[in-house]
Amino acid sequence: MEQNKENKKALIWLTLGHGLSDSYSSFINPILPFIVANIGASLAMATCALSASQLFSSMMQPVFGFIADKWQKRFFIFWGIILASIAFSLSGLVNNIWQLALCLIIGGLGVGFYHPQATGFVVRYSGKNLAQNMSIFIAAGTIGYSLGPIISSTITQWFGVTKLPYAATWGLIFAFCVFLFVPKIQSNTFVKNENSFFTTLKDIFKNKIVRILIMVSALKSLVTSSFSILMPFYWKELGYSAFQIGLAVFIFLTVGAFGTYISSRYEKIIGYKNVFYTSLIVPFILTLIFVSIIKTAPVLSFVLFILTGFVTMLSVSINMVMAQKTMPQYKSMISGFIGGFSWGIVGVFLPLIGYVAQNIGIIKTLLIISFIPFVLSYFVKFLPEKTNN
Repeated sequence: MEQNKENKKALIWLTLGHGLSDSYSSFINPILPFIVANIGASLAMATCALSASQLFSSMMQPVFGFIADKWQKRFFIFWGIILASIAFSLSGLVNNIWQLALCLIIGGLGVGFYHPQATGFVVRYSGKNLAQNMSIFIAAGTIGYSLGPIISSTITQWFGVTKLPYAATWGLIFAFCVFLFVPKIQSNTFVKNENSFFTTLKDIFKNKIVRILIMVSALKSLVTSSFSILMPFYWKELGYSAFQIGLAVFIFLTVGAFGTYISSRYEKIIGYKNVFYTSLIVPFILTLIFVSIIKTAPVLSFVLFILTGFVTMLSVSINMVMAQKTMPQYKSMISGFIGGFSWGIVGVFLPLIGYVAQNIGIIKTLLIISFIPFVLSYFVKFLPEKTNN
């Protein structure tokens, strides 16, 4: 299917929507220590609330993807943006940990709504340019995710957390634009998945390649989430302001987005397996160095920290495209697993990560976390030598 004008328009709005949706999902990370201080909660309790949000957002994405494969309408796209923009913005008004958890869960569901269907639509509208368009789509999400912390921390620094609800405004406006400009899909122009949910689930997990790709995606999520959530607490202990912390997380994720964007070009030079090996092995080496000099050479340590984000994100778009091509009949559900379920797996372990960090320290915890992908990179050898380009 060649890209015509309508397809390009749809891709633009889907890509911008991905950035906007993900900007709300990362709102909380840099300001969480300040919200937690206001409501009298602990680090462990805060990570439990984040865990609940990721579980509802990510673990449900395969289900939303399954529905999207059967019912290819725009419902999930604009309602996802609406829920995410309202709920995450209201987190600035919470009075206790339960209200915070509720905002994060509803906002997480909104993010979960958007991703599987939007990713499936990108596959539909991309034609022969899938690898390039997918890398741009995913990079836009990562850029949005990186902008969220800088937006929320700026609002918190200058106006206070109680002004965060105003940030829902542009999300609601954009949701309306998506409704207007992303075209409807006629039911006679797509092939439905006629299998039941459990039959589809069985088919997906019987595929060895997809299982490994889900593992790689989960490991990427483990490093990215843990570093962007735990480091703000460490920096706050060192006396850095909300804006400084938000800026640091912003740079970490933005550089990661650049890694996602160039990954398809990098793959052509060294091969996709070597991209995976780089993404899984090098972060541990960088972490060893940056934590050892974090107090004696903070600037150099920060440079190594952001390089960790860059290297970790190199495999993201390649991972998604390979999974989509491996089982194209389940494109939305597959995206739910690669882009959502993998984050949900990490969400399950967030309370444990928070507990460990609280008891042995953030630095030691990050070293352990970065060591896990280093060890599990062994399984990349079982992937096929060539992708189905």
